[in-house]
Parts: sequence; structure tokens; C-alpha cells
Amino acid sequence: MTKEKDLKYLMEKKSGSVKAFSTEIGLAYTTVRSILERGIFNAKVENVIKICNGLNIRPEDIMDIKKPEPIESSIETLPVKKIPVVSKISAGLPIYSEENLVDYIYFATNKLNSDKEEFGLKVSGDSMDKIFQDGDIVVVEKDSIVENGQLGVVMFNGYNATVKRIRYNKNQIILIPESNNPEHLPQVYGEDNEVKIIGRVVASQKLF
Repeated sequence: MTKEKDLKYLMEKKSGSVKAFSTEIGLAYTTVRSILERGIFNAKVENVIKICNGLNIRPEDIMDIKKPEPIESSIETLPVKKIPVVSKISAGLPIYSEENLVDYIYFATNKLNSDKEEFGLKVSGDSMDKIFQDGDIVVVEKDSIVENGQLGVVMFNGYNATVKRIRYNKNQIILIPESNNPEHLPQVYGEDNEVKIIGRVVASQKLF
């Protein structure tokens, strides 16, 4: 691209048109147009200085003038995985039973374990509202080990599964709420209780 085309671009960007720019700097439009057609280095020095002053550049900078190149998008498209979302997990029913399946979400695979199966569970209630709000979706890594202090989805004594922080104390499993509601208290279960860990919570997402 020639310097003249670069200059023309800068003039139009600054003033809207070459003619308007010419008026602003006090040079005849025909003079400016002639400079752009015949070459900036063939123009009178005083006219070059007027043009440079109008563009807020130094005459010696003309050699370095370049039209700004379009900025290419740096957004990288990440591969995603389609994950089913269920409203609840009920004892005796498959996780993805038709009556429980409410939606699908798409989640970046780089945040997931490729060797695991995931599903989404819609949060209900305020027992975990310090972390998740009612209606949020937690992404659960199915059948994964939940370490002491991690978040998991647990089913106990045949009731619908719940999201809680899990702690272990010898033969006990303690389900700890993360709630602003003081009515929600830790629940302790022992060997006499039927406790099944469905999976580990690995992420969350709002469902709009």
C-alpha cells in the first residue's frame, strides 16, 4: 500500500473526507488531491507540513505511516460437550429418566475429564446458597470419588439426591450445607444408613 493511500485513509478517518480535511488545514482541495495522486514527495515542503500538522504527525514520520490493519479475532473456539441436565435424582429411577430430564448445556471439554461421564443437576432450595443459587446447574462427574471436603451429589436412605459438602469421620459421612439459612444443619450418617455418592461436583453454570 502506498504512502499516499495511507495518508488518504488518515485524512478520511480524521475529517470524513479529503475535501473536508483540506478545508480544515487551509489548503485547496485540488492541491491536496494532486499531492495524493502525484506523490507526497513531489509536493512543496510547506504543503507537506500543513498536511502533517493536520494529522498530528511529524513530516519525518511519513515513511512510517501505515493504515491500521484489521484486528483479527483472537477468540479461540473451544470444543464443547453436550451434557444432559436433570431436575432431580430419584431412587429406583435412571438418572436420565424422561421425567427428570429438563435441558442440555454445553460445556468446554478442556474443563472435563475425558474418561468420565458428566451430567447436570438443577439446584433446588437454599441449602447451598453461599455457593449455588436456586436454579443453578451443577456439573457432576458421575461415579467419581469425592475426597474429604469436596462437593458431591449424595443420595441417602432412598431420598432424592442432594448437593452437599462431604466430610468423612471414621465410619460416618457428614453432609454439610453451605447456606445463609440457619435452619440447614449438617447431617450425619453412619453404617446403619444407606448412603450412595452419585458423583463429584466439578463446575456450575447458570441456566437462563
